[in-house]
Amino acid sequence: MGKEHPVALARGYAGITQTELAQKIDRTQSFVARMERGEMDYVPFALSLSNATGMALSFFRPDQTFLLPQSAITFRKRKACPAPIRHRADFFAASAHALAAPLVGNFIRYPTPDIPNIPIDPPTDIHAARIAGGQAAKKLREEWGIGWGPITDVIRLIESKGVKLFYVRESAEHLDGFAFWTAGTPYIFLNQLTEDPARVRLDACHELGHLVMHRELEHDSSIDLIEAMAHGFAAEFLAPWDTFKLEAPIIPDLNRLGKLRARWRISMQAMVMHMYAHGAISHTAYTNAFKRFSILGYRRRPEPGWINPDKSVVHAKFVEQVEAKGLSVSSVAEQHGISDRLLGDMIPATTEVLL
Repeated sequence: MGKEHPVALARGYAGITQTELAQKIDRTQSFVARMERGEMDYVPFALSLSNATGMALSFFRPDQTFLLPQSAITFRKRKACPAPIRHRADFFAASAHALAAPLVGNFIRYPTPDIPNIPIDPPTDIHAARIAGGQAAKKLREEWGIGWGPITDVIRLIESKGVKLFYVRESAEHLDGFAFWTAGTPYIFLNQLTEDPARVRLDACHELGHLVMHRELEHDSSIDLIEAMAHGFAAEFLAPWDTFKLEAPIIPDLNRLGKLRARWRISMQAMVMHMYAHGAISHTAYTNAFKRFSILGYRRRPEPGWINPDKSVVHAKFVEQVEAKGLSVSSVAEQHGISDRLLGDMIPATTEVLL
């Protein structure tokens, strides 16, 4: 498994080029390039690098190893995603495994991963991809024995199955969530700036679908079909069709959909897409529903009808255990190479503690 260079990772997190980093540490671009290629010892410049990138000084320890994920980092619109956003995703992926997970693991025992590998034959079109993803979701529900009704708390469920969950704090639409495997460990990242709890649940299940179906995903795979599979997986996992169809309205009426949103804790838009994928409503009804959603502004802001957000139980227990030992969350994170800013990005439960 390949490794990431800490200077390149820190630069990616800071969102600066090699030339900009060189200016901040009073060196040349070629000097920075040589450091990132491993031709130049970066440790003597650790303090300057820390100040330039906002990383903790201990991030640049010479014994620190940052592994590349063994699977592709899956997030939407990857081909259209700007390079700086991809670099930040690489940074978070490497830092989660090398820094954040060991930090939390010092205080909380993570469950053994129980994420089955359910590979799906490559579908030929978007519709087939959504249906194939739904079939994988059915298999996972059966394997986990969780029944066919609404899931009360998705994040609690996936954490109980050994997924190591962390967050980003990004305004970029490309980073609403992503997932990957590193050294046999499954990771999911969610964006803590996503306002709608129903959307967060869908994002979590979307990324779970990638972990289940795309463990050996190549970086140059057909992204549109892969994303459609994950969409179909998420909808089926949250609202199994054989159960949900008994409650779904014949016409996507907003009043009925709003009541189902409260029960199933899934967005009205996801429900309409789910119904359309299974042929329960016509293309005209589907199109008209989304025109209505756009007019009401639901495509850009949360739908009406608040639901309690799913939150990380592991993170809450981590903070509780640190404080119970009379320790400072900030200081123990610093020892692991995690600055206050990065800690707040990856573990939102620590934000109030840091204030």
